[in-house]
Amino acid sequence: MASITSTGVGSGLDVNSIVTGLMSAEKQPLTLLQTRASTEQMQLSAFGKLQSQLSSLGDLAGTLGQATTWNPMLASSSDASVGASATPAAAAGTHAIEVQRLAQAQVLASGTFTSSSATVGTGTLKLELGTTAADGTFTARTDAQPVTVTIDAAHQTLAGVRDAINAAGAGVTASIVNDAAGSRLVLRTASGADASLRLTATDDDGNATDAGGLSALAYDPAAAAGSGRNLTQTQAAQDAQYTLDGVALTSHGNTVGSALDGVTLTLSKVTTGPVQLTFSQQTAGVTKNVNDFVNAWNGLNTLLRQQTVADPTGQSNGPLQGDFTARQVLTQLRTMLQGSVTGLSSSGVDSLSAAGISLQQDGSLKVDSAKLNQAMAQPGQLAKLFGQPQSGDDASSRGFAVRFKDWASALTGTGGTLTSRVDGLNREIKDNQSRQDKEQARLDRVEAQLRAQYQRLDTQMSTLNAQLAQMKSSLGLT
Repeated sequence: MASITSTGVGSGLDVNSIVTGLMSAEKQPLTLLQTRASTEQMQLSAFGKLQSQLSSLGDLAGTLGQATTWNPMLASSSDASVGASATPAAAAGTHAIEVQRLAQAQVLASGTFTSSSATVGTGTLKLELGTTAADGTFTARTDAQPVTVTIDAAHQTLAGVRDAINAAGAGVTASIVNDAAGSRLVLRTASGADASLRLTATDDDGNATDAGGLSALAYDPAAAAGSGRNLTQTQAAQDAQYTLDGVALTSHGNTVGSALDGVTLTLSKVTTGPVQLTFSQQTAGVTKNVNDFVNAWNGLNTLLRQQTVADPTGQSNGPLQGDFTARQVLTQLRTMLQGSVTGLSSSGVDSLSAAGISLQQDGSLKVDSAKLNQAMAQPGQLAKLFGQPQSGDDASSRGFAVRFKDWASALTGTGGTLTSRVDGLNREIKDNQSRQDKEQARLDRVEAQLRAQYQRLDTQMSTLNAQLAQMKSSLGLT
């Protein structure tokens, strides 16, 4: 009798291979989600780089938009006694300056009171600023009106008088100085010979010339001490005196902005000899700022081209290939270079090309150093070319740096195009992950069901195999 066989039936069933094969088909939706997530992550990374490049470009544009960026004048001094700073209006060259006297304020001090809460008196104080001659004659300034300060019962103490004078805005600062002997009222004016003070008291005690009551604070430089001149001058008001290139000059203050066009001088000490001031045109810093901006521009242009490149084979497409937002940014990047700044045509430097910055065929920028150096002979015009603010509704009146900065801010700021695109991608990635989690949970359930099903089948087949073996044994077929 032919033997009975059952090929492939028995406990040797390869459950793992069967389940794995069945699950490979079930996993296709999850694989598609994972592929999409990988694409979204690459797009998010690409947009992150784009945002970083745009922010850098915006910062550099902000630098070019500042008028001080285009100031090629460097001021230096051979001695710290005289400082100097220069604007583009300054002329290159050297100057010799000597300081004979610094400007100073007038300082007046009262007699000693027991304390700041001591009663002085009531009445009025009239404060006048002007010039005091050597003989004490006082000439009031025509550009400074007298200020009358009322000293009532609420302000009759030394501290009250101080507060009333300070609140009057008369160009005089009052303070109280204390020592072991008591308290004194100290008055200080601004610096300059025309900042001398005449202080006239109208005393409620009926005597405005004695040293009692409010008249104790009177000061008339032409009056005799104790008869209308009861404050003591501890420092006289005076102008600064200096010579610039041999020309004798004076100044009410120690900061002088009118002696040389475009130059501010700071006098800090009396000099013992001539101090040399040098003003030179420094174009290296200006050129660096321009090149930094151009390099950032070119970096952004290269990044956009790489991220949006289209490979005919489809194998090496950029992560943002076909992305509308990225293509829009690339188009805007190049069109922003076109045109001119209205209102500058008469200067001859009203466009980037006129400043030596030109667009190349690949979308990059190139700096013509010779042309830029020539344009830097008009630093004020370059400052307007890049930093001029918008005039009314005319967007073309904005300087190029202002345009670039505004554009970068609009793209990367809150609610900007790139910001919104990145936010959208983050939402898509989050949603994708949620769908992956749900799909994975479904796959886990399906796999568990399949394994249980085939485990039962394996058990059943094992039982059948044992029964078959017993039957064969009973029939004597073994």
